[in-house]
Amino acid sequence: MKKLFTVCLSLLACTVWGAGAGQVQEVKDVPQHEVVGYTFRDKQSAHYIETPAQARNVILMIGDGMSSEHVWAAWLCNGGKLNLECLPHTAFSRTPSANRTITDSAAGGTAIACGEKTNNGMLGQRPSGRVLYSLAARLMQPPYNKDAGLVVTKAITDATPAAFYAHVPSRKQTEKIAAQLLEMPFRVVAGGGSAAFTPEQAAQLAAEPRRFVSLSAKGDCPYAPERGDELPQNVQKALSVLEQAPNGFFLMIEGSEIDMASHATDLNLVVRETLDFDKTLGVVLQWMQRHPDTLLVVTADHQTGGLSILDGCVKKGWVKGSFSTSNHTGVAVPIYAAGPGAEAFSGIMENTDILTNILRAPLK
Repeated sequence: MKKLFTVCLSLLACTVWGAGAGQVQEVKDVPQHEVVGYTFRDKQSAHYIETPAQARNVILMIGDGMSSEHVWAAWLCNGGKLNLECLPHTAFSRTPSANRTITDSAAGGTAIACGEKTNNGMLGQRPSGRVLYSLAARLMQPPYNKDAGLVVTKAITDATPAAFYAHVPSRKQTEKIAAQLLEMPFRVVAGGGSAAFTPEQAAQLAAEPRRFVSLSAKGDCPYAPERGDELPQNVQKALSVLEQAPNGFFLMIEGSEIDMASHATDLNLVVRETLDFDKTLGVVLQWMQRHPDTLLVVTADHQTGGLSILDGCVKKGWVKGSFSTSNHTGVAVPIYAAGPGAEAFSGIMENTDILTNILRAPLK
């Protein structure tokens, strides 16, 4: 009986393992999107975007949990073309937090948003508890006086967006994070997470001077197959609002659920979420053709899932892969950049250097 019990446990363990990390998965026939075809390199192209001397606007796009492997899985399934390939400057970002080799999104988001390392779980604070001010907060103050906005697909109080406005020792302090969002004069706030706000707070959030507020879900937004074009449409709306800012703007866009799909070790959802993020980048690039005085930086806060690409076919839009874990890993993540100051994004750097390089760019 004891031997039979041991065998049953072993079979159960194999079943659980096979349903998640370690299982080889195939993805094909996902909806593809056309890339916009803009270039920062070929001056003879009708879609050439010339880089001016100074940047009036800063757009930071974060694919939560997105690694090079996520990008290439999406590339295979989209027939060997992505908008990410339009960006002329590339680098890699090291992601360890102040107290762990493997960062979480709170510490990873804080490093990008505030330019300093902190402990896992902390937002907008040093490990000592001293407050850190985000890139959004800095660009909204003199001498820049820019407008700012956040567009995400998870709750607006989730770790990555919260790193741009909150100062709390724990990312779990949702009520405090929600209250701190109300203190920041963002012109645009879009994503999920309406349940984090009281009716009074929701009314305050929607009041002027905010120009576009959309919290379409009580918690996180649905995955890409269900939510459709919500992210690119929200970004299109955000850009139409923020382009009216007299001194330019800062916009953070997060493809939040690349991370969730990777935690779920679901390759189909990973590809769909990454393609949705790239489609959103296409909206940004189309807008940049009319507003080239924009510094665009695309990166990730960390890698999730330990994805390996095992096979695939560009012509058939097919990929085979597996995940080594359902958690974060410690590998470096890619950075892509275009526009004034983008040349600083080259080689291997710390995630904290992203803010430094943006503020060192020729901003006006």
